[in-house]
Amino acid sequence: MMLPEIASCVHGHLHWFSQQVLDYYLTGRFTTGEFLRWFHMPNSDYLSMSECIVHRLDPNYDPSQWTPGVFDGYLPVHHCPPKTPGCLT
Repeated sequence: MMLPEIASCVHGHLHWFSQQVLDYYLTGRFTTGEFLRWFHMPNSDYLSMSECIVHRLDPNYDPSQWTPGVFDGYLPVHHCPPKTPGCLT
């Protein structure tokens, strides 16, 4: 799955794991924080790619709010409906 908004962010063929993480993010199964935590795992060169994708898709994303740690996430923004399993809102 690829959206026109992020086509310029993605360079070449993605590692299968990163592609799966991207698909989860685009379908709302992963929050912005989860996406940022996992997308680059097989290839650290994907860090800048993940930032580009998030900047294009999450208008509320503020890099200063990104605090990896126990929750591994950017907590203020969630892409899941409220009161669903696994959603922190």
